[in-house]
Amino acid sequence: MNQTDVAPTNISLARPARWSGGRIAALVIGAVLVLLALALFGAGGTALWADRTQRDAGYVNTDAHTFSTAGAALATVPTHLGSPGVGWLYSSDVLGKVRIRVTPAQSSSALFVGIAHSADADRYLAGVNHTVISEFFRDKTRVVDGGPVRSVPGSRHFWVASNTGRGTRTVVWDPSNGSWTVVVMNADGRPGVDVRAELGARIPAAPWIAVGLLTAGAVLLAGGALVIAGAIRGRRSDPATTARET
Repeated sequence: MNQTDVAPTNISLARPARWSGGRIAALVIGAVLVLLALALFGAGGTALWADRTQRDAGYVNTDAHTFSTAGAALATVPTHLGSPGVGWLYSSDVLGKVRIRVTPAQSSSALFVGIAHSADADRYLAGVNHTVISEFFRDKTRVVDGGPVRSVPGSRHFWVASNTGRGTRTVVWDPSNGSWTVVVMNADGRPGVDVRAELGARIPAAPWIAVGLLTAGAVLLAGGALVIAGAIRGRRSDPATTARET
């Protein structure tokens, strides 16, 4: 009986390469860059849409919001223009003229609408029952207890811009840096104010802001895609582990 010699054979077992810590980190960084890019695209698109479609006589307008109070006044929380951090977005260097339009629920009511330094408005409303508009866009308010107003608003001289009369009142203001408060009252100071209000602003830099956001988004998107592609490509190029059996 003949014995057949069996030649040794090489068996290559390819195992999938594992993700290294560096590649996982690169993948996470790429994903974060892509998410940031999408956020910038959204902000830039919104700015461009508002600039192109929401203008009224050159003003970018908000929707109208309804506010009421049983007290003597409606007052906004202080708005800080040109403050550190994101406040530069609302600085006088970025904003043009600001327009505030207020319509009473009853057309026969004579309204007062005024803008003042927050410190002056706070002193005037100290001890007065009024309502503070804490978030204009969400219609959030809080009531401040107190008594009646001590003098009608039109008799005070600290207002930097104001308008008094029946029907819709419009105040146009050229903003400057500082802390500002908007106050709406009945012209005679009596309690009970019910109005619909909208804000508008001329923003000459709006198109450039939109283009800047979109450009930054495109750069981050390209960078994120390259980082992700590099991580995946690096994984595929790992050599397979070879095992030999004799």
